Amino acid sequence: MDAVLFDLLSALLNSLAIWSEVAGDERTGLAWKDAVTRRITASPAYVPYEEQVVAATADAALPRDAASELFARWPEIEPWPDSAALARLALPYAFVTNCSQTLARVAADRARLAPRFVLSAEEAGWYKPDHRIYQEACRRLPSLPASTLFVAGSAYDADGARAAGLPSVLVARRPDEHAERRAASLADIVAEIATSGSSRC
Repeated sequence: MDAVLFDLLSALLNSLAIWSEVAGDERTGLAWKDAVTRRITASPAYVPYEEQVVAATADAALPRDAASELFARWPEIEPWPDSAALARLALPYAFVTNCSQTLARVAADRARLAPRFVLSAEEAGWYKPDHRIYQEACRRLPSLPASTLFVAGSAYDADGARAAGLPSVLVARRPDEHAERRAASLADIVAEIATSGSSRC
């Protein structure tokens, strides 16, 4: 393995906590966030993320101004505690995220890490799981897809990366999601990379 790509908003950051606080409870927050995911994954090209979030308020029976509150509270997103393990990662790494460039920069700052770059769906022109966004991230590293591990926070993202030619692993953030390869924590993934060296991890 030559490099690692990480999903930002689910694998590294606990963004669901802010969605849930704005929505009033975790169940509604999850329904809202999942509604956005359904909209963006159905889009053949980038449609402004903020517009998708606003439109999805209706899917979760929330007022449209909930989206404005969510964006205002975006700088409050906290990293998962195990994201600190990336400081021990010897390989180059970067973030790939399904949001606008502006929100991606804010979220990346909240991660308190040092990626090579942050690739947003807006900058790439496609949302994950379109194969082109994963391949563009590999090109920028640069690293071949087959030599680039993708760490996902959602099952669809792990599947999308694998379909694009990247080995992928899902870090367990939701008990209802499963993938071909699943890890309990980012610390476990980093430890496996360290012990496996350049072999398949």
